Amino acid sequence: MGFFSKLLKSSSKSKPSQSATEPPTKKEKVVDEAKEEVPTKSSANREQTINIHSKHKAQRAQNVFAQPIDMSADYVAPRYPKSADAVRFIDNALADNFIFASLTIEERIHMINAMKATSVEAGTSIITQGDIGDYFYVVEEGSVTFTVDGNHVGGCSTGATFGELALLYDCPRAATCLANTDCKLWSVDQRTFRQLLANSNASQQKDTVDV
Repeated sequence: MGFFSKLLKSSSKSKPSQSATEPPTKKEKVVDEAKEEVPTKSSANREQTINIHSKHKAQRAQNVFAQPIDMSADYVAPRYPKSADAVRFIDNALADNFIFASLTIEERIHMINAMKATSVEAGTSIITQGDIGDYFYVVEEGSVTFTVDGNHVGGCSTGATFGELALLYDCPRAATCLANTDCKLWSVDQRTFRQLLANSNASQQKDTVDV
């Protein structure tokens, strides 16, 4: 039985009777096969990234998706093979980002499957301020610096994520993200990123109406 198959089988089991122990969290279910611990990362980089995009706060408050999204049921997200260790690493990175807090186990698995490995050399502009957003990134190795109008405003390293806000709100990149070192990244394209989150949002709205 494959790694994801075990996870899905585990999540589909009936709920156990109430006991004194706390029920497992979504993150624990996704990585219940993992035996190795992943160091906890600081939320400072996430807060820094959010601050960079503060000028779009009013627009975000009105609608998290600025442009209509094709909710076609025929949409199939891409799948890129990866090791169990890579799956656990990406899942831990997503768990540190509030954007993904509402995803179900299955939706998280789809997001992880859709991420593609990529490498960039030191000095590469991964994201350029003012450009249209195209990818969301997870840093596996290396460090990245954030600059706005040529001024250093922050940075991130292994386990951090960046680039999601411009994809969600369909606005120009608010900062330039420059590779300080050679970097190994995981990335997912805008269409897949928004489609999976939009499907999750639609599902939650349906559940609310049904209740």
